[in-house]
Amino acid sequence: MQIYVGNLPLEFADADLKSMFGAFGAVLAATIGRDKKTGTSEGYGFVEMPAKSEARAAIEALRGKEIQGKPLRVKLLKPDDEFHKHAQNLHQAAKHGGPSLKGGKRFLGDGSYRGSGAIRRGGKRGA
Repeated sequence: MQIYVGNLPLEFADADLKSMFGAFGAVLAATIGRDKKTGTSEGYGFVEMPAKSEARAAIEALRGKEIQGKPLRVKLLKPDDEFHKHAQNLHQAAKHGGPSLKGGKRFLGDGSYRGSGAIRRGGKRGA
């Protein structure tokens, strides 16, 4: 199950997020959203947990919990949610060595890769 966590402290790392949710069960992936240019945290993250009961327990326990004076926003992501696709892409990029791969290609999360965006014959951008 995909879980969105918002209002995180900017110092939080992937390992911190994983350990926070790990207290409730197995965590497949925990990723902090980062600015593409600077690499700094954007204050939100995504967690993937395989067991529904553990994920729901974590959501209920952590929703509204204060960290550094700010209440956490924790919610279950549904497939039609706007952040769901973003969470999948972020997790896939983390599994494949970061958002950018060898040769300027990027993993899109649906099993495909896209080139660096150079203009090709016919005047179209993309791979």
